[in-house]
Amino acid sequence: MVSAALFWILVEPSINRAIAIENAGAADEHSHHHGAEGVAAHDHGELVTRFQQQLGGTLTVVLVGILFGLAFAVAYAKSHHRMAGGTAMGRSLHLSALAFGAIVLMPALTVPANPPAVGDPDTVTQRTLAYLLTILLSILAIGAVFALKRKLERRSVPVEWAWMTTVLGAVTATAVLLLASSGIAPEIPAVVPADLIWEFRVGSLAQLAGMWAAIGVVHGIRTHRMTRAGSDLARRQRSLV
Repeated sequence: MVSAALFWILVEPSINRAIAIENAGAADEHSHHHGAEGVAAHDHGELVTRFQQQLGGTLTVVLVGILFGLAFAVAYAKSHHRMAGGTAMGRSLHLSALAFGAIVLMPALTVPANPPAVGDPDTVTQRTLAYLLTILLSILAIGAVFALKRKLERRSVPVEWAWMTTVLGAVTATAVLLLASSGIAPEIPAVVPADLIWEFRVGSLAQLAGMWAAIGVVHGIRTHRMTRAGSDLARRQRSLV
């Protein structure tokens, strides 16, 4: 629900602006070829209303948040002992930050999100594959950095050198991803204002950051409560013995 609320506040206004620009351009082109009467007929023939699009987008955002929350719980169960932080909340927030970096931030740097008026329909498949590949490579890079950190710890490398090497590895992996994906981003049409592009991109990042923060906080609270309940139950059982 947090993600859906942020979507309406931060993203939906820029989508409305982009659709207005797109419709204006389509109307101009259509009127040039068919005249004003053809434009009116075209406008009345839309199959999906704007409200239906908004409703579908909101439901999609909620569903995606739920699915990511379930995947997060599974990932936390398998990797929480490797997360930094001395509490369940700290480990949960650490994992949510890593998920945001791999699934949101890195793709945003390599294949930035654009509003409806931007992007060639013929390159949708290419951009989608590039987006998914970036996520996969980001996850692999994070895994490699963690493996390097554990290896350095097993070899009793001084903490300062271990952190410096880990950070250098993370920066190197990020640079390689950015170089490999250069040139994928579509060209921005001149009719689309630059402030609209940045409003949409920043709003999208903020919305997804809020979603991952909410997932981390809610999961951390639930995990803390479950851990405390388990500890209380164990103490009562010991007292009965």
